[in-house]
Amino acid sequence: MCEPTTLAAAVIGTSALQAYGQYTDGKFQASVANQNAKINEDAALDAINKGNAQAQEQRRRTRQLAGTQAATMSASGIDLSTAGALDILGDTTAMGELDALTMVNNASREAYGYRMQAENDRLNAKMARRSGNMGAMTTLLTAPIQAYGAYQLAGGTWSPFGGGGSGAAKAGKTFAKAPKGF
Repeated sequence: MCEPTTLAAAVIGTSALQAYGQYTDGKFQASVANQNAKINEDAALDAINKGNAQAQEQRRRTRQLAGTQAATMSASGIDLSTAGALDILGDTTAMGELDALTMVNNASREAYGYRMQAENDRLNAKMARRSGNMGAMTTLLTAPIQAYGAYQLAGGTWSPFGGGGSGAAKAGKTFAKAPKGF
């Protein structure tokens, strides 16, 4: 069996290593969460850019369709200044713009989702850091109690609470008794 003070020192050393592990784990988890937040922010920007590019492409296709419709109507002898021709071209343009705006709106919603996830990741980073710090602090605060328990189990007789023949009485000091009534 180990000597009591050696065992207590081993418990303190193990607790210090455990606390350091909790602290570094919290830092690592926070770093991962912050990196995930950055990835989600980049994905949000990418979603906006893709949505804008899709909307631009939709507008180009709409212009092309309207041009094809105008050419077909002209080739068929329809006057493009008549109400029917203008209605068809107007409807084509309106529907094309509606499609383009829908693409922009969908991209904005997708980006919003990524931004919310990024915010959640940043909060997770804070919580991971705090959790690591709290775990380390708790381990360090309970280490002396665990060390004292190991010391007692190994046969140690010293007591910080005065029992076991140590303290002021052993040193030859006496304390005056309080008067009655106190």
